Amino acid sequence: MEQYSRQFIEELAKHIDPVITDYFTQKHNLLNFTAATMAELIDETLMEYLEGKTSREDLIPIINKIKKSRLQKRARWYKAYINDIDTINIEDPKHPLSNVINMARTMPVDEYSKIFGNMDIDEIILDKKEAATIWKNNSNSLLIDFPGLSSFTNNSIYNSLKNDLMISAWKYIESELAGNIDSYLRMFPADLLEKPLFSPSSFTLMMETASNNLLKEIITDDEGQELLEVTVNNGKLTPPKSMDTNDLKLVNAFISNINIQEFSREKSVVVDLNTLGKEVVDYHVGKNVINKISNSCRKLVEYNFSYEEEGSKMYFNLFDNIAIKEDAERPYAIAQFGEILSNAIIQKKLISITSASYDVLQNNLSRIICYAMKREQIANQETRSSEYSYTYFQKIVRFKLKNKKKNLQLIQESLQEFVDNHIAIDKFELKNGVFIIQFLPLSDAEIEDLNFDTTKLLG
Repeated sequence: MEQYSRQFIEELAKHIDPVITDYFTQKHNLLNFTAATMAELIDETLMEYLEGKTSREDLIPIINKIKKSRLQKRARWYKAYINDIDTINIEDPKHPLSNVINMARTMPVDEYSKIFGNMDIDEIILDKKEAATIWKNNSNSLLIDFPGLSSFTNNSIYNSLKNDLMISAWKYIESELAGNIDSYLRMFPADLLEKPLFSPSSFTLMMETASNNLLKEIITDDEGQELLEVTVNNGKLTPPKSMDTNDLKLVNAFISNINIQEFSREKSVVVDLNTLGKEVVDYHVGKNVINKISNSCRKLVEYNFSYEEEGSKMYFNLFDNIAIKEDAERPYAIAQFGEILSNAIIQKKLISITSASYDVLQNNLSRIICYAMKREQIANQETRSSEYSYTYFQKIVRFKLKNKKKNLQLIQESLQEFVDNHIAIDKFELKNGVFIIQFLPLSDAEIEDLNFDTTKLLG
């Protein structure tokens, strides 16, 4: 059974309703809960309810079932609680309020008035019944806030806490990850890290006509070395635009919505346009956003690449084809992955950065180099330091201008954003045109997720 990412669990812990977190902290020793920490509680709850599943299509039916049984449970608890208050003698220890009433009767007057004011015993009982009614009528109220909870067994209380936790976790998964746990990690194929496929902002490419309907451009580094050849077959000879960070986000979105069992056979993924739109933009997914996605999809299919490797020419494209079905009840896209991309996914040759870290990055250059910086952080854990030339960054990013001075400034601004947000990089300096970068140590959660040994770390 699949385990959930430790980094995901740690991030999720920050978004759980604080009432749940406080309750767990106060009660876990007192009531002998099996989980000793919040991370353990989240892990246990996710595995118990979601069984390692991650995709939205798998999770929605599970969550709907939990919500339905939760409503029934609330109604059942309320009915039994009110019935017991009304029918059991107040002197009977089984009465839900016997402890409260006995305590009230033996309290000093000043303490009594502090807690109960001017209420008599009958009014206290009425007040408790009203509190239960308010609890039942508020669909957002927690099971652990049920007025009669203290009469339950420790095990029932623990299960109620986990049920509350699951609902709270789902709010984060739905709002921040579009209901897809896999989108917690943004992934990119390691083999394509040093290929300048994407630029921080879109610009018109200076292409030559190679043949009928085919446009070509050769991208070189500062030293004149060929990095990548781009050909575009768009059926018309209007100069195309460079692929930018929105196109990269779309690649991430297609990868994170893959069901790996099906993907191994089909090499394709079906994603509804709403989900894609939320991955690319943070605002409402309307007609403009769908047009933006269509344009990106066209680029991802029409652009072909080649590069020299060990004396031979390597040709690749990111996607063989992408079909957009706008007339469906829920409009969707079907993306057929190219060979390099599909092999990287199946063989798990992917570099990942958490969505939480990625979303903090506002600089478009940072959003392109973040995968390379994460790879370098992992590879340099022993020394925590390495040097990078300007041409190294030219291999990763498609710069709009050939101006080295301006581009070095852009790289500095980007690296500073990593430092300011404590992502991968601790500090850096630019010396004689070379960036000396000090990396942060990996967190325990990152190490656990990577599950690497020394050979992987150095490889």
